[in-house]
Amino acid sequence: MSNDLDDLEAKIAQFKVGKSSVAQQQTDKLKEAENTNMGIRAGAELVVTIGAGVLIGYGLDNWLGTKPIFLIIFLLAGVFAGFFNIYRITQNIGSSVGYASLQKAEKDAKKAPEK
Repeated sequence: MSNDLDDLEAKIAQFKVGKSSVAQQQTDKLKEAENTNMGIRAGAELVVTIGAGVLIGYGLDNWLGTKPIFLIIFLLAGVFAGFFNIYRITQNIGSSVGYASLQKAEKDAKKAPEK
């Protein structure tokens, strides 16, 4: 009888370890997906802001007949805006308004307290 009880306790302990490792793997995958999403968003922000600056500068230069001056000014403005947006993304500035704060609250609510 004692041997059966020991076997049962070993199986329960093994199940608990397996369950926690599955939960850890899911958490790791979620963090990896969030990091990938943040990286893609940062890259897109940088490319779009620089591209918009170049297009606006080029258009103004053609329209006003002042060849490189507006292109250079708006290129630099686009680079500055792109890096500022990347800074905001990495520091989570401005993402607490609206839907992002609701998502964070839901994630916090789903976390079970660890014992």
